Amino acid sequence: MPGTRGVYFVANDRVLELATVFLNSFRHNNPDIPLRLIPFDDDHHRIAGLGERYGFTVWEDKDLLADCDEFGLSFHDRPKGHFRKLAAWAGEFDEFLYIDSDTAVLRNIDFIFDRLAGYGFLTATSNLPGRAWKDSVEESGMLTPEQYGYRANTGFVASRKGALTFPGIAAALPGAREIAPHMKLGYEQPFLNYLMVTSGHRYTSLHHLRTTTGDQSIPAEVFAWTPGIEAKDGQIVHPAVPPTLLVHWTEPLKPTRQAPEEVPLYDLWCYYRDLRAMT
Repeated sequence: MPGTRGVYFVANDRVLELATVFLNSFRHNNPDIPLRLIPFDDDHHRIAGLGERYGFTVWEDKDLLADCDEFGLSFHDRPKGHFRKLAAWAGEFDEFLYIDSDTAVLRNIDFIFDRLAGYGFLTATSNLPGRAWKDSVEESGMLTPEQYGYRANTGFVASRKGALTFPGIAAALPGAREIAPHMKLGYEQPFLNYLMVTSGHRYTSLHHLRTTTGDQSIPAEVFAWTPGIEAKDGQIVHPAVPPTLLVHWTEPLKPTRQAPEEVPLYDLWCYYRDLRAMT
């Protein structure tokens, strides 16, 4: 029998409108799987109030979240809530997905857990130039080509409880600080990439599996800012292959302050913002 499975997301009240898109789309396609909010910071009371409507609970262990903040302070001069996604590895679910809240989830995610078999970490997208590392990492000799070539987008990560541990993360910090000049520091992405590829666990992505096997039925992550993407009635219609698992905006997005033409895939965003998946 499989252990417990669930999904985590990080959000606060400042991204309430974006999180509503995530919650409506996720629950439309995944009505039953347990969902838990990891607060980005203390400003999360309004979004926490949506828990009953959307069927999610709220992470309560503030000490562990404070430890996540401390990990972030190893690379930044102030706490950044993005590092709190590390809490997922110490959470209640034996197998889990972490999904960024600036995401619309267009399909059921149950198949991810089958794909996770044999791996410690499964992301949606990896092996793309320009992510996580500066070019100088190649000459540094601190990572192998396979390790720095992984370059995963960490807005969608499937893993298992304990694949990373907080003592293990703390032990990895000296090496991470040493390689930090070669990181594209902004949020947690390069650090989490470093943790995954040095963990001793196998890692891959849907993108890599699709590329290496040629199986175009494996769903894809679509970045909303990609030219030529077209959506209709809450789905990506171009490109139709591979099928779209999720749309990820990935860039600062303030739809209430931007003209519609400035928001990529604005119709899709409105579709899920206004969708009432649970009443």
